[in-house]
Order: sequence, then C-alpha cells, then structure tokens
Amino acid sequence: MNNKLLYEISNFGTPIYFYLKEKILENSQKLKNYFKNVNIFYAVKANFNPKILKIFKEQGFGFEVVSKGELKLALSTKINPQKIIFNGNGKTYEEVKFAIESGVEFFNFDSLDQLLLLEETAKALNKTIKALMRIKPLVDVETHSHLQTGTFTSKFGLSDEEIDEVIDIYKKLKNVKIIGIHSHIGSNIKDEEPFIKSAYRVLKISKVIENLEILNFGGGFAISMNFKEIPKLYNELSNKYQIFIEPGRYLIADAGFILTKVISIKRGYPYDFLVIDCGMSELIRPALYSAYHPIRSLENRNSEKFYIVVGPICESSDVFGEYFLPNMKLNELLIIENCGAYGYSMSSNYNGREKPLEILIENDKFEIINERKFL
Repeated sequence: MNNKLLYEISNFGTPIYFYLKEKILENSQKLKNYFKNVNIFYAVKANFNPKILKIFKEQGFGFEVVSKGELKLALSTKINPQKIIFNGNGKTYEEVKFAIESGVEFFNFDSLDQLLLLEETAKALNKTIKALMRIKPLVDVETHSHLQTGTFTSKFGLSDEEIDEVIDIYKKLKNVKIIGIHSHIGSNIKDEEPFIKSAYRVLKISKVIENLEILNFGGGFAISMNFKEIPKLYNELSNKYQIFIEPGRYLIADAGFILTKVISIKRGYPYDFLVIDCGMSELIRPALYSAYHPIRSLENRNSEKFYIVVGPICESSDVFGEYFLPNMKLNELLIIENCGAYGYSMSSNYNGREKPLEILIENDKFEIINERKFL
C-alpha cells in the first residue's frame, strides 16, 4: 500500500473509505477457482457502491438483493436481470412487482405469506416466476449471535412444520414454480463444518419437492476461510443441480479500509484513550457486533504504547478496542482494516455527521467513487 498516496488522499479530509481494486479482483478470482461449477451471486448488502458492483458484474457474478433500492443499484450496472436473486424475509407487493417487471429471475421466500405474495403479484402481472424456498438449516455456528441466521429460533427460514404446510398450499398455486431450496447459516463463519451440515440438510429436504433444479447455499464465508471440503461438495453436487452461493464479505471485506486521524489523546489511568475522527456512524460493526478491526499507524516509530481507540460519537459503545500503536500525536493518520464489507453500507448520519468520501485505488491512482454527503 502506497503511504505517499494515502497522505495525498487525506487532503480531502478524513475519515475516508478506500478500496483496492487489485484485491477485489484477487478475491474474485480465488473464489472462482474454488467453485468452478457454481453460480456466484454477490451479496449487494455488503457494499453497494455502483463502481464496486460493476467490478463484480465484470467478473461474471450475479447479484443477490434484498430491497427495491438494492435492486435498482444492481440494475444500474446493466446486468442481465436474469442473474439477480431477490432475497429477504419481508418483501412488499411494490418491491415484488418492480422486480418482476424488471425481469428478475429468482425469488427466495421463507414464509407462507411471502409465497402467497409472490403468487398474488405474479398473477396480477400475468407472469409465472421461479422461487426458492428458504429453510432453517438448524446449524449453530461460532459467530456473534446477531450474525446467526440458521438456528431454530432465527427469524429466517421455514421450520419442518411450516415446510409441510407450504408444500400443501403450493400444489394449488399457478403462477409460482418452486425450483430450488435456499439456506443461509450466518455471517463471518470461519469453519467449513457448519456449511457441510447445512448442505446435507438441504439435500434431505430437497426430496419433498419434485423437479428441483437449484440448491442455494447462501454465503457467510469469513475472509480467513480455508476452503477444502466445501468446494469439493458443491462442485460434486453441480453434476445433479445448479448450485448457487451468495458471498459478500469474502469478496470485499479485506479490500476496503478507512483512513482516519487522531483528533484527541486523553491521558488516563490505567490507559490512554486515542480519539479518532471515525466513529460508529462510519463503522458500526465494533459497537454492534463487538467486531475487531486491525488498526495500524502510517508512522514507523519503534516505540509502542497501549491505547483504547474510540470514536467521537456521543455513545459509550463507540469503542474500537485495545491496540498497541506507536506513541501517537495529534492529526497523525491511522488505517482501519477489513472495512470493505458492511462498513459504508451500514453507515449513518448519526450525530449529524457526514457520510465519508469513498475512493477506489488502482495501480497507485485513485478515483473518487462517492462524494462526502450529509443526507
């Protein structure tokens, strides 16, 4: 990473999100190498900047969206709408209508009334649409409780009892064709075993639907995932089914960073607070999920000091964590790592703060891809 370029970028004012295109391309190619016979749909929620979406579209990926807004952003790349999955547990009539009229190919549903909404909307438009039934994988994963989506108590997915009811009613429908099973066990998962367990449960449930074409195993791969068995299983299953996955974090998280500066050093006992100009309004993950993001200084001093790094927001939860850093001075720059996913897309104007600038870096040149904005 070119520090001289970062100092130049800092003249626009911090905090700033910046992304490395080379890393995005590297992650994309790595995933394609693992999953040679699998259809990859990038999860737009992870980072929905149109320039980023265009990169993934050029890599041949489809898009997974969960709202009309995300769908509009996906369509802005001129992608074939047949390469879009509309997911989400609470779609509205307006959203489904817009999606059908836009030519979206696949709809995931995870409740009876959402299935009936798909039927009602498709019937009103005199269309037949393809749907995937989201089930509860019943798999516990080692991640933050807010990131678990495959347990029995999760708001997502159909239980076994609900599946039976859905299948009975589905047989009477005319405008929706269930062609696949969808599952998603959570986010930021580092171990392969839960994915394997989920896949076998999906296979078991797939027997209750005739003429099934697609198995969608969702996303959730941590950036540190060491793939071994998952690609083997998914590629093997592709001999019988179309296999879909919906990665987000794995593709973009470690390609994104926040450039921030020290705005206050509060001497205290037994430790000092290092206050930076990036807070939970720019990166909420530490406050929301207790997520750890590496932070490093652009300074090369040998001495290290222990700090509690905090933001300027009027909330006690606006804390990044404990770090050893050089003996910092006011206005010196820091880099927060692994901010490419669920960073800017979850940012807010809380405390009346502007949303940060976004910059894309390629070959030591930069392009502003989103201006700083208040509303």
